[in-house]
Amino acid sequence: MVVNVEEKGLLRIITIDAEGNEVSNLVKEVIKEIKKNVNIPGFRKGQIPDSVIRARYKDTIKEEVAKRFINENFQKIVEENNITPVSPEVSFGDIELNGNKLKLKLSFEVAPEFELKDYKGIEVEVIKKEVEDKDIEEAINKLLNQYAKYEPADKQIENGDKIKIHYKITTDKGETEEDTFEVIVGENQLRQEIEKEILGKKKGDEIEVKDVSLYNEKGEEFGKATVNVKIEEVYKKVLPEFNDEFVKEIGLAENVEEAKKKIFDSLKQSIENAKKVEIENKITEKLLKENDFELPQSLVKAELNYLIQEYAKQLENMGLKPSEDMLMGVVPSLEEQAKKNVKLMFIVNKIAELENIKVEDEEINKEIEEMAKVYNTTPEQLKEYLEREGLINNIIYGILKRKVFDFLRKNANIKEIEEKEEVKEETKQEVKEEAQQEEKKEEKTTKKRGRRKKKEDKEKESEIEGKKKGRKSKKKEEEK
Repeated sequence: MVVNVEEKGLLRIITIDAEGNEVSNLVKEVIKEIKKNVNIPGFRKGQIPDSVIRARYKDTIKEEVAKRFINENFQKIVEENNITPVSPEVSFGDIELNGNKLKLKLSFEVAPEFELKDYKGIEVEVIKKEVEDKDIEEAINKLLNQYAKYEPADKQIENGDKIKIHYKITTDKGETEEDTFEVIVGENQLRQEIEKEILGKKKGDEIEVKDVSLYNEKGEEFGKATVNVKIEEVYKKVLPEFNDEFVKEIGLAENVEEAKKKIFDSLKQSIENAKKVEIENKITEKLLKENDFELPQSLVKAELNYLIQEYAKQLENMGLKPSEDMLMGVVPSLEEQAKKNVKLMFIVNKIAELENIKVEDEEINKEIEEMAKVYNTTPEQLKEYLEREGLINNIIYGILKRKVFDFLRKNANIKEIEEKEEVKEETKQEVKEEAQQEEKKEEKTTKKRGRRKKKEDKEKESEIEGKKKGRKSKKKEEEK
């Protein structure tokens, strides 16, 4: 066997000339299998002469012999020529088969060779954050809202109230549809122009909004409609009292002090987790910026396809049907992310090699055990599935990446800095300006009591409003 290797960047084009018993035996093997599975008029099955099989199935024989030859010799070829393919998949070029002589071309990409820039002592700045009293109060308020109850109330509608409405929509074509359901006011469950008219109304009131635009899934207007709404019931939100009885009832703690301690610890852990993510993101950014090398396009393409599939799944989970136009619209941004992911993979593997960071079997098994709990299956079944689908390497890389970044964080120069005073003042000024704008809006609306959110509705529903209870507005495709 004579092997010639041609290099074109990361692409390796291999030309192979082989002859002798290995080739002739493969030809006989393929012909024998074809005989068993084909029917040719005038011949008994399995008794067809080799010459007839060769004539009728020339291309099939040639391709199958080439594939089997490569399967048997691929490892030997790459080892003897010091080649490291990035994928077991290869592309076949020209194939010639004459008797016991085989000549073929195949190509594949190899891993890039690069010198890793300094990865120890990376300087990272993060803003110092501590748990403040206001954070605890916000967490308590959020908790109380989770356990809030709604009671019927004779009051004007304001944000946060729950209302029961009869909703009727009449299109400009005369088509009508109506339903009765409940919504929370101020949570974007209704179109803004509808909610604007509802605020300040009471039980029994009716409103009519004309020329409401209707939009399809692509965000294109396809008609107008008139919406009639009758307020059938108004419910006000009643928060529970944050006391020993409450925290004990929900299983949080035995008393208020213990509950506040748990909330403090939880917030502190959240800050630490966010800090860890921020540090890793900044380390990643510097590694990607400092190390520039060619990427195997086959891996970038595979990663891009994976990201597109994941994006489509996210849309489906949100109740949206991903169209081809919708998916194509995000390809440029996903392609950039795919390149970053592939580049980071090579950097992580390089650091692991230099620092002798390895993934042990025990770590893989433990990871699979934790995943099995989430997917409600056994570790054995999950491992079998991962191996069958070729996903076990994803698990191994995930563990390796985690260990490498643990190493990078420990060896980084991390500096916690105080939030700049001017940034704090800018934030305070923004809050003040927003509050003033809210007050001006309140003055113009005499029929409403309570705060009204200032929120420009840039979202368009793709379905006729009011079909089902609690239906949510769909965001524009490019925001997904």
